[in-house]
Amino acid sequence: MQDIEYNGKTGSSLGIYLIDRPSIPVAKKRKEEYEIPGRDGILTRTEENYEQSEIEMKFNFIAKDEYEWNLKATQAKEWLAFEGGCLTFSDDSDFFYRVLSIDISKIERKTARVGIFTAKALLESGLRYLVSGKREIEYTAAKNNLYLLCKPVYKITGEGACTLMVNGKKVTANVGQNLTIDTELMMAYRTDGTLQNTAITGNYDDLYLIPGSNTISVTPAFTLKIIPNWRCL
Repeated sequence: MQDIEYNGKTGSSLGIYLIDRPSIPVAKKRKEEYEIPGRDGILTRTEENYEQSEIEMKFNFIAKDEYEWNLKATQAKEWLAFEGGCLTFSDDSDFFYRVLSIDISKIERKTARVGIFTAKALLESGLRYLVSGKREIEYTAAKNNLYLLCKPVYKITGEGACTLMVNGKKVTANVGQNLTIDTELMMAYRTDGTLQNTAITGNYDDLYLIPGSNTISVTPAFTLKIIPNWRCL
């Protein structure tokens, strides 16, 4: 039987399974259409960001009695009600999808013991993210990007003025022991959560890692590690 993991919990741990493997939509880049007066046709501009997409999943479960049937129905709703989780399929466990929310249809009692329901997961972008890309690594190991353009998290430790260079573009930062630069959230903060947006000068998108070879350097007195957030179609 197919299994999924969502918000760190598997369906199988609740006795809930996919009826079949759902169809996965292909991630599509956002496109903007516009017209120019005096020119025929419509022009299209493709962006580097991706559209939201949706995965429809069908589940079932088997209960011993009416009490357990109601318990499993409640567990299913509580499990999938979490917003902003990661969704992984058991036959593709090296990757996950970023989920904005999951909408559950009514849970039907197919028989006295069997329940079935459909859940639609609204995806942030439709891209697949590598589980390994969530791990913190040495910045030298992040220079070769085998995937799509990605938006990493940089973790700097040290004290004083620091310069971070990525592909010839510079961001300067005033580091007080530690500083995290999240290029996706476009935020800078300390490990205790204190915002430090005013501590950096430069553009967050200059720190994205492009497909292929990247150059990354940091002021020698500082230590730099990266959570790369590798992603692919």
